[in-house]
Amino acid sequence: MRIVRVEIQNFRGIGTLDWHPSPGMNCLIGPGDSTKTTILDAIELALNPRSNYLGDDTDFHNLNFDLPVRVTVTLVGIPAEFCVDTRYGLYLRGWDETAARLVDEPGDGLLEALSVRVEIDPSTLEGRWAIYNDRLAGDVDPPSLRYKDALQLATTRLGPYAERHLGWGRQSILNRIGEGGRMSEQLASASRAARAAFKTSNKDVFAIPTARAEKLGKHFSVRVREAFTAELDVQGSAITSGGVVLHDGDLPLRTLGTGSSRLIVSALQHNAGGSHIALVDEIEHGLEPHRIARLLKYLRNPPALEGDAATPGAAAPQTFLTTHSNVVIRELDARDIHAVRSHEGRTQVRSVEQTAETPEVAQRQLRASPEAFLAQRIVIGEGRTECGLLRGLDACWIAEGKDSFALRGVAAIDGGGVPNAVTLTQSLLDLGYECLALLDSDKPPSRDSVAKVEAIGGVVLEWGDDCSTEERIFRDVPWATVDALVGLAIQCNTEDSVRTTLRATCKARKIAEPADLPLPASFDTPQHRAALGFTAREKSWFKTIPRGERLAVLVYPCLEDISATPLAKHLSRLRAWVDG
Repeated sequence: MRIVRVEIQNFRGIGTLDWHPSPGMNCLIGPGDSTKTTILDAIELALNPRSNYLGDDTDFHNLNFDLPVRVTVTLVGIPAEFCVDTRYGLYLRGWDETAARLVDEPGDGLLEALSVRVEIDPSTLEGRWAIYNDRLAGDVDPPSLRYKDALQLATTRLGPYAERHLGWGRQSILNRIGEGGRMSEQLASASRAARAAFKTSNKDVFAIPTARAEKLGKHFSVRVREAFTAELDVQGSAITSGGVVLHDGDLPLRTLGTGSSRLIVSALQHNAGGSHIALVDEIEHGLEPHRIARLLKYLRNPPALEGDAATPGAAAPQTFLTTHSNVVIRELDARDIHAVRSHEGRTQVRSVEQTAETPEVAQRQLRASPEAFLAQRIVIGEGRTECGLLRGLDACWIAEGKDSFALRGVAAIDGGGVPNAVTLTQSLLDLGYECLALLDSDKPPSRDSVAKVEAIGGVVLEWGDDCSTEERIFRDVPWATVDALVGLAIQCNTEDSVRTTLRATCKARKIAEPADLPLPASFDTPQHRAALGFTAREKSWFKTIPRGERLAVLVYPCLEDISATPLAKHLSRLRAWVDG
């Protein structure tokens, strides 16, 4: 059984949502407050009917009480007994798998589908669950879901606190496994044994209050049949299933760490049968990277336990999870990941794989820049130098009292060179992210690709004049900063290599060669500046992210003095975009 469509109206942060989930893993990513967890809450609410359920005013989007909360979840692969006319057969719908389209009447070539809807009435806050299709839309009293049937549809949810599932309390996952009748017999026997053991124990500590109660009773004409004694109460001493918890030896498993508890509960939930629709909020909570990888592998394809018969061709469980971890993104396939964006109440969920140029490109982008998919707005530096420059500028702006990239919801990432940087920018824009690409122009991208990025709302900054970032900087900064940049190059490489490579460039260009370093002021010419930038680019003086950050520290102080240069103008536009 799996969910093929989720429709949400007027529920918490979601004004409207219409989404067709994938059959297996559905990992929801996006910035904070993009309503990822609300989607999980809505699915759980719809598929877990409760009697006498009362909602809350905050369940209504923007406290809008003119419309009810309405969540409709459509499932396929439902149990065969649901499809008979005496159950829900008359209310089934059809699902076109190829076109990802829901048809109100079942038919040939369509999967039988059942839609379950929950509504919260704004006047009473009461929740009501019912079977839904368009044919029933006008019915005052639509058919409801039977309690026993609802148990088969119920989702399992792994939240940050898994402790309650490590005992046999109410709604614990352990209650879905095993034999409830025999458990009750054993608990009753344990209660009787506890009372019998207490009866034969030394009860001197209760003697004085017991004797006084008997004496006072007689004084007030209360008949004493035999004698007052202290015994365990039949009701008060009854051992309930909630008092039984899993132990490892003498240690209750509820004392385990958060990560270990979540791993055990997740395994139990997936092994308990039922709908196999699992909800996991912030899957990385309490887990190290290697345990995250193990949990994800289990959720996608839980192994059969010893003695359990494997079902050939059985569908993998359907899982909905949220994450803010780049470890999770790296571990999953592109088809598993869906970007959630919310704008003015309209929530959209887009598949990372389907919006990319090809599945292979999508997978490569996720592996190379997972952090990009977790931000709200993204600055893509063409390569490592540009990425380091961006991060260094962020630190400089923070030191000056300006808002950080993080505060503005911006992440700076390495685009992996041309054409990858432009392709990544386009993919992120298609997923609903705001993007700016900072590119050099020594190896410019195709004009068509840049035009596509700009056409869908992206911003592209290029240095112009066929310059790399290094060449642009050496051309535009004051000579004192050029001296400092050469000093940084010496620190990052060696003085001999910097001098030798620079002399080779000057010789090839037939201009004066430096006898030694630092360079004299007479070398402050356009030709020598061009030679410095060319050598820095070709010999990779600054082509790492840390070196790019140090580059920014040297360049930033002089930007006001060179405000008319392409370098300063582009960085000013960058800052305006960050603040926008």
